Amino acid sequence: MVMNFVGNIKGSDAVMINWLSAIRSYVDLVQSVSHSHQNPTPLMADGFDVLTHQPVTWKFPDGRNIPISNFASQQNWLRTLDALSLVTQDPQYHQQARVQSRYFMQHGVHEQSGLFYWGGHRFLNLDTLQTEGPESKAQVHELKHHLPYYDLLLSVDREKTLNFLQGFWHAHVEDWQTLDLGRHGSYDKQRDPHVFTHARHDVVKPAALPQLPETKGLTFVNAGTDLIYAAYKYAEYTGDIAAAAWGKHLYRQYVLARNPETGLPVYQFSSPQQRRPIPADDNQTQSWYGDRAKRQFGPEFGEIAREANVLFRDMRPLLIDNPLAMLDILRQQPDAEVLQWVIDGLKNYYRFAYDVESNTLRPLWNNGQDMSGYVLQRDGYYGVKGQVISPFPLEVDYLLPLVRAWRISEDEELFDLIGVLLHRWQLAELNKQERRAVLINDKKSAISSSLLLALVELAEHCQCPQLFELAWQTGNDLFKQHYHRGLFVESAQHRYFRIDNPIALAILTLIAAKQNKLAAIPQFITNGGYIHGDYQVNGESRTLYDIDFIYPTLLNQ
Repeated sequence: MVMNFVGNIKGSDAVMINWLSAIRSYVDLVQSVSHSHQNPTPLMADGFDVLTHQPVTWKFPDGRNIPISNFASQQNWLRTLDALSLVTQDPQYHQQARVQSRYFMQHGVHEQSGLFYWGGHRFLNLDTLQTEGPESKAQVHELKHHLPYYDLLLSVDREKTLNFLQGFWHAHVEDWQTLDLGRHGSYDKQRDPHVFTHARHDVVKPAALPQLPETKGLTFVNAGTDLIYAAYKYAEYTGDIAAAAWGKHLYRQYVLARNPETGLPVYQFSSPQQRRPIPADDNQTQSWYGDRAKRQFGPEFGEIAREANVLFRDMRPLLIDNPLAMLDILRQQPDAEVLQWVIDGLKNYYRFAYDVESNTLRPLWNNGQDMSGYVLQRDGYYGVKGQVISPFPLEVDYLLPLVRAWRISEDEELFDLIGVLLHRWQLAELNKQERRAVLINDKKSAISSSLLLALVELAEHCQCPQLFELAWQTGNDLFKQHYHRGLFVESAQHRYFRIDNPIALAILTLIAAKQNKLAAIPQFITNGGYIHGDYQVNGESRTLYDIDFIYPTLLNQ
């Protein structure tokens, strides 16, 4: 779409030159310190100390300290390099991304399964290139909303990328009859080149709801989304319509499991099978003891109390990550039915959950029952006895999937909701008829990379200079807030830089819009990867996530 929606923001050319120069020197700095000091290769650390530039390490319970290179946690970095080449017309950054990816695909691939040594429980030692991973997780393969930059990987090594996409499905579908998915995939399974030729039939029976199929594996939407995305990518690259059909079929199970009265979405389409006697200790919440929601809430709430129906935990996987992945697929492979499923899931959720007065999301069961103020009666997976379930604030990150869904569909109810949110966050008053906006020059709500991207894409689709001005202000604020010591970091107080943070990518997307190159920019779809498992803290072993424990550390801690 060619436009002059960028208007003529005073001084914007000078600001843009400043941003680009900062981003170039940022990339140079990261490239100069992120490689192994002992054994330099094109592989990079996941992050490093902003003062000493020492790589982030995983502290194993046996005392080993291993510098982390997890290629799955570096996919936004690769997108950033490609975006920088696009807006500067300097190919060196794209070349850097290719060199790093090629080296990884030469050294980080398990030949038999086709799987890569990466993900939630496995990584490479930056210095030795040995594969590592937390023992408690047995170094299994796991992707949960990682959504890798497959387009780049395919252009670097087509065969290994396609082998991975086959191997990923083969390793994670434990039973094709029951569609029993494991979020953990085994490297022991020999890749099956005919993986997408299995017969498809629905395992969720809407007539039987709230009864869901019982499976050993956990069909969490965050694990399912990566499989769906991979199947569609395989179809895009090979023309294999069976792969796309499998991607759609898997998504359809989540849709069939939605509540028939409310249309509210589910977090998984099956219930964990009870395979061991339930222990007396409510804090033992492993899935082999059966459905965790049933254990904790069943006596009070009956049949609705199933993990699938819980809409009072972290809502980002269902409302941000999954829709962004599905909408990215639909850009390349349009499908009116799938688009309707995505839009219905979003609209039904906000109809029931959004409280416009307080600008919060109600904690719900997916039959629409509001859990606000409910006091937990016993310990369990969802919290400790006595804890109160409360509404959660609607963060600005929730806007991006709504904007992308509206761009594809022009659905009026979505556009109304976008207008309400911009007003409630004190950002702008939207005139929906004329697609114009009046900015609210008030103290702004929190800003984020996702908000910047949502504003850029909304401004472009509405051809609205005022919204682009708001995007530009947001970009400016983002830059000031996060650019310190030559790096894009959470704040000036944070100790560790994380290579997968998408701030530079968001600012480059803003610049691309100004240059009329928005359609060509690698699209942001996820905040990136993580490592999860046992880690030594003060001499004790704790199970934790690097993104929750390592990266939030402040310099004064």
